Amino acid sequence: MEYQPDLKHITGDGGTIVAIRPGSIADELGILPGDAVVAVGDLILRDVIDYRFAMAEERIELHVRRGDTETIYEIEKDPDEDIGIDFVEPLFDRLRTCNNKCPFCFLTQMPKGMRKSLYLKDDDYRLGFLYGNFVTLTNLTDADWQRIEEQHLSPMYVSIHATDRALRAVLLGKADVPDVLHQIRRFGELGIEVHTQIVALPGINDAEVLHQSIRDLAALYPIVQTIAVVPVGLTKYRFEGKRPQSIRAAIHVHETPEWIDTNWERQPLWDATMGQEITLQSPAAHLGYCARQIVATDVPMRCFHPDEAARVIDLITPYQQRYQQELGIRLVYPSDEFYLLSGRDMPAADAYDGMPQYSNGVGMTRDFIDGWAKAQRRLPARLPIPTTLTLACGTLIAPVLQRVVERLNRIENLHVMLLPIVNQFFGDMVTVSGLLMGQDVVAALKAAGTQRALLPRVMFDHTGTRTLDEYTVERIAAESGATVVLAGEPDEVVRYVRALARSAER
Repeated sequence: MEYQPDLKHITGDGGTIVAIRPGSIADELGILPGDAVVAVGDLILRDVIDYRFAMAEERIELHVRRGDTETIYEIEKDPDEDIGIDFVEPLFDRLRTCNNKCPFCFLTQMPKGMRKSLYLKDDDYRLGFLYGNFVTLTNLTDADWQRIEEQHLSPMYVSIHATDRALRAVLLGKADVPDVLHQIRRFGELGIEVHTQIVALPGINDAEVLHQSIRDLAALYPIVQTIAVVPVGLTKYRFEGKRPQSIRAAIHVHETPEWIDTNWERQPLWDATMGQEITLQSPAAHLGYCARQIVATDVPMRCFHPDEAARVIDLITPYQQRYQQELGIRLVYPSDEFYLLSGRDMPAADAYDGMPQYSNGVGMTRDFIDGWAKAQRRLPARLPIPTTLTLACGTLIAPVLQRVVERLNRIENLHVMLLPIVNQFFGDMVTVSGLLMGQDVVAALKAAGTQRALLPRVMFDHTGTRTLDEYTVERIAAESGATVVLAGEPDEVVRYVRALARSAER
């Protein structure tokens, strides 16, 4: 899951310090957690990027606020020396919010009553540079472009969806969007590399539109370093009752009272920008710009079927073969979900060219499979006493983890059960482990009579503290009556089993 900022710590009054590393320059100066770094010299800091650039000097003046008192510390150091400050949030001034109305926006597919930060529509290019969050580039100002050039913020991560400008406007819910190919060329002129993603929707941008998008982006290599194709994610809240099913209706959700003021700038209503409604039978290349937008918005949204997922892989494979020969890399990659949904075998690790889009779900499964092949060699042959263990997961990854369970069950005195958990909260069409909710996990563990469980670490936030529905590990353990441990990597599974063997021997 992408990095999620916490607005209560983005105050515009500098960067709040979360920790000071012992023995560091900051520690020796007496700077404390809770203090705020507001400037370096004459530079008022907007974010941690400014801080890092400003600190790359031998002599600095660090302005630190504690309560109502501001202290200036004059520091001499090596240019690349870290003075030992960690910040609560990477952004100090404000979060750049999204000015699009993407019909598949996950935030508009959640029920009310969850924590406020989960409804925050961010589209901040700085988070793209820092954490690989994908941004659309529809809200960049001239000052942003100037800063990207001056600080050489490379690489950038850009959501494309379609290079056809009219169809991209539909998929962003913004009637007039910048020419993203022009923006990428501009990045190239600045020496900035770009990683791109296409969120594919069946029947909309997964066939001829996908062909065009891949060709257009590949023509911009080496500015464009990668193209990831990922399937759309939809929850039951998109479909239940009177929830919208067409793209146009989903765009309208962003224009309801609870969403219309969530953007940093008010956007015109979609229908108003389209003018008088036109009724057409099907999208076609010869239609005008606005007409093509109107047609595309009448298409219903749905998830991919297994045979459709296989067709996406088959569409992309010839491009991979071509670019491997021409460029030395495959350049375009289907996400793991397409392989898992279609039942296809995962490509070998070298097919991912170093897995530059790992955090976007491209190569994670292959990495786990290969990691398990190595890690399992360190498993004990037996446990001293009979022990049961449950591996919980989302339904999509279950066939892969079944191989793990089969190997674990070869250990004497260890009985392991795989527990694929249906996502009752978001709907059974949401199958990834990262969107499992604590309440569903508790119900499944209790129903299975689980005594000891390994839960997927990815279902918790980046700190490993809480799920989307505010469950902690401790709460899940208390409500399910099971001993609960988190595991994300094969090594963690092996370490836990080895720890079981040691504890049983005592």
